[in-house]
Amino acid sequence: MKQILFAIPLLVMAAGCTHKTENNKGNMEYSEGTVHIGSAIGWRNSKPVNALPKATAFRMSGNYSDNVAITLNADGSPVYFPDPSDISANSAPTDLGDGWWLNNQGIPSNSVFTKYTFGEYSKLKKLPSIAELKAAVIPGAKVSEMRELPFSITEARQNLDSIKNYLKTSPQGNLIQFIP
Repeated sequence: MKQILFAIPLLVMAAGCTHKTENNKGNMEYSEGTVHIGSAIGWRNSKPVNALPKATAFRMSGNYSDNVAITLNADGSPVYFPDPSDISANSAPTDLGDGWWLNNQGIPSNSVFTKYTFGEYSKLKKLPSIAELKAAVIPGAKVSEMRELPFSITEARQNLDSIKNYLKTSPQGNLIQFIP
């Protein structure tokens, strides 16, 4: 009797399963640039969707282009800070003119700058403590404006002239945040 009681739930679960093939085209349709999937089955024969993040440009409250940025939460505690091994010569922002900088560190619009230069920070043997990071924040040194660019992160460095022109001709286009 115990064997039958144990087998009933297994039979109910097995009955709920159905056989699906990998190439189930009835659950998927492709339209230009978008894949709509009715189920997770059938995705292998679809065209890839390009979903690379867009590059961003920012302005700062001063010239902190050689300073490592971190992000603080509402109470002033660091919530994003890079590991020293993540910082390289390519992490520093690229000057785009008129106060704009190409975001090479991947910082968000609510970032602040520390006293650490990219060279100093990359040579640290260990990650600074939370207290050290808080103490390293330069008072008033922050991202003051950020804009999304019409290029992916991987395309941005090859399109610096186009980005400069975009920033000059689209003064309010794709504004992410302006912080007075």
